[in-house]
Amino acid sequence: ANPGGGAEYDLARKATNSEAVMMLVRLLGKEKTATSGNWVHPFTDVSATDKYVGYAYQNGLVTGSSATTLGTGGASAQMYLSMVLRALGYSEAAGDFVSTAPEQLASQIGLLPADVSLNNFIRADIAMVSEAALGTKLKGSNLTLGDRLISEGVFTKAQYDSAMAAR
Repeated sequence: ANPGGGAEYDLARKATNSEAVMMLVRLLGKEKTATSGNWVHPFTDVSATDKYVGYAYQNGLVTGSSATTLGTGGASAQMYLSMVLRALGYSEAAGDFVSTAPEQLASQIGLLPADVSLNNFIRADIAMVSEAALGTKLKGSNLTLGDRLISEGVFTKAQYDSAMAAR
């Protein structure tokens, strides 16, 4: 509970892997799609009914730490950066990045803000990477993720401009 009555984001806390996946799905404007679908995933360390993880798995956004585990111990910078890079159209299979060191490509394309901690990756870092993702160009395109979300009707250009001006 937040004594001030507003939203409690707990930004100083490490996110679980499931929370990181949820953040990505929400960033992409796919929460309604995810929560209304019947998605499956192979991960035994996550509830079989976790629709966010199922959606992300079915859409190639998350691969897990093994074929049957999403992973424990909290979301790492490498996990979240890899998921966001996949959402931007980059692929390990195409040789764009290596999931154990996605920060290299993330830095090159402007996805990794300088103040993000790679070693103590917390919810605030997820928020900073997510914000940077909105202004990052999709692979092979001049459009940013924000542009794509505007074209998909997730939010309007005016809403996007207002949010970016308020930060």
